[in-house]
Amino acid sequence: MSLSYEIRESASSVAKKYDHSELTKLHILYGIRRKFPEQLNKLSLDEIEKRISALPRVPSNVMAVSEEVEDLLAKIQYPQQAVELATTLAIQLLEIDLGDLSSGPIQASSETTQEKLSLSESLEQLNKLIGLNEVKTQVSKLINVHQANGIRSAEGLPKVPVGLHCVFTGSPGTGKTTVARYLATMYNSIGLLPSNKVYEVDRSALVAGYVGQTALKVQDAVERAKGGVLFIDEAYSLSADSGAGFGDEAISTLVKAMEDHRENLAIIVAGYKEPMKQFIESNQGLKSRFQNYIHFNDYSSQELLSIFEELCHSHKMEIDQLAKVDLLKHIEAAKPQGDRGNARYIRNLFEKMYLNMSHRAAEDGNIDLHEILKFDSRDIPSVEVRKQTIGFAPKKDPT
Repeated sequence: MSLSYEIRESASSVAKKYDHSELTKLHILYGIRRKFPEQLNKLSLDEIEKRISALPRVPSNVMAVSEEVEDLLAKIQYPQQAVELATTLAIQLLEIDLGDLSSGPIQASSETTQEKLSLSESLEQLNKLIGLNEVKTQVSKLINVHQANGIRSAEGLPKVPVGLHCVFTGSPGTGKTTVARYLATMYNSIGLLPSNKVYEVDRSALVAGYVGQTALKVQDAVERAKGGVLFIDEAYSLSADSGAGFGDEAISTLVKAMEDHRENLAIIVAGYKEPMKQFIESNQGLKSRFQNYIHFNDYSSQELLSIFEELCHSHKMEIDQLAKVDLLKHIEAAKPQGDRGNARYIRNLFEKMYLNMSHRAAEDGNIDLHEILKFDSRDIPSVEVRKQTIGFAPKKDPT
């Protein structure tokens, strides 16, 4: 279960308690505070609930979620992001500045322990993924080159220089993290890395608040990933504060690690195409060490529908034929591409539809098993029109 889903469930619970028909930022703040009581102990849960209880009561069997709130939930991938969002919401909604919360035991990273697979098994798993045809081709070519180098090396011939490090570009939810895990397994299966572990981090796990501490955080991440893959999501954010020192220090330390651990560490950096291009060009060391670039296209509407069906299958659920038609219409209207989430949007949609199904099944005061096994059109939420806002927006890929 994803972190954003847990927060959504807690927020929905308190909303239902007070007969609210729509999740607001205040409900989300409550959900985050419930999830991280130690890190947010300066924030009174009673005060948040008091504010929630004062909201207008509009009983409803379906919980509406505005696009603004959906966007906030979609951005919560790591605990650090949730806590940072809570501090922002506390200032906006309660006019409370929580100050420095960095002393709390927040892990803004995760290590993935994977099943040991042969190369053929890893390739088979990769090829089972929906879409990503160009990505699959590029990964296969990369592995073929490394295998050819292995054969040359075994015969005493020099290897053709091909690095382990990769740049993955594309929108959120296009499978970059998933493919990084498969690539780690492939590297391990052909003897390029001693293990297939993947240590996943974002900027908050690498950059400290003071110059000097950042190098220590990056070195710690490298040590944890050593032997496998260090996957850095939204890596372009490291070069966003060029001149301030913190991001520059992280990049310099990473470049040194890539040189020092050439035989037992692969670094994969990921993010939007144009910002990643600028990130790589920000440091000559990065440009010389990253040779492998793989772009992840947005999913088509039909591919997103197939991902939804796969989620149903993995959760032993179904969707009736009419609902499938209506769901495709929803996807085509929502256009969940670019920064709007791709497969991440579909996972959130699946969770929201299950929430709607559960509320529908509970209308008579009793939930029977047969009522929560198959989605129908009533469970599909309406598509909210994205409101145009004034201000700075993230750069979009031209592709």
